[in-house]
Amino acid sequence: MSVAGKILNTEQNLSKSEKKISRFILTNPQKVVEMTVAQLAQAADSSPATVIRLVKHLKISSFTSLKMMLTADLSQQKNVNKAYADISAGENLSEIKNKLLTNAQQTLQETADQIDQTGIKKLIAEVLKKRQLILFGIGASELVAENISQKWSRLGFLSTVDSDLNLLLPKLINADSNSLLWIISNSGESPEALIAAQAARKHQIKVISLTRYGDNSVAQLSDIAVHTSQPPENKNRIAATSSLLAQFMVVDIIFYYLVSQNFDYLVDILQQSKEIVQNYHNNFNLK
Repeated sequence: MSVAGKILNTEQNLSKSEKKISRFILTNPQKVVEMTVAQLAQAADSSPATVIRLVKHLKISSFTSLKMMLTADLSQQKNVNKAYADISAGENLSEIKNKLLTNAQQTLQETADQIDQTGIKKLIAEVLKKRQLILFGIGASELVAENISQKWSRLGFLSTVDSDLNLLLPKLINADSNSLLWIISNSGESPEALIAAQAARKHQIKVISLTRYGDNSVAQLSDIAVHTSQPPENKNRIAATSSLLAQFMVVDIIFYYLVSQNFDYLVDILQQSKEIVQNYHNNFNLK
């Protein structure tokens, strides 16, 4: 993962003084590769000790390693400090296409780099033990919940999707230990997602969450937390773009890994699911 990606993924957990240094790194990567710890601290109006703390928070072994990573990022011509914008007035189609492609590539790569295999294995083990999968997402996250339901239903799992707490909460009250709540929330801080997680825990229903990387409230309330990278989207974004792509990719990774690890059993179920839909199409002469 690039230095910029590491900073974006941990930024909300940094102290104010660490954020000052991280922002200097993001906006001046060429200068930082030539600096010492003391020089960076002075340039960012901070202290050498804070620089070292930041390096540790980024899970980089040393300041020298950070500079080497920055050099590699620059040599690969990664635009580590470009602020994301959905659109600007008067942009042509080519500019919009290239902007979206660049941001999608960055988000997907950063997400793939930070996938935790141990967490994915725990998630799959938990899902395989349950009979019912209860999915919850608001707004664009509901699309991801629907995608999970569609994929898992093809594997023989019972699943429901809700975006309304009026429908979800009664299900949680009446659910048993064979049920599992999976919450999708990019921020991990939406009030509805928090209420859902709290209600599930109160009624002893295990919780899986899919949120962006960071120490967010929904992840804290989850038994198993899976993350995407921090997408390079403007706070005033017009639509969820990079975040949605990252969520879909994580779901695909989990799905294909689940099938791969249980191939002999699940491939037959997938084939049966495909055949029954194909028979339906054939009966009605659908293409």
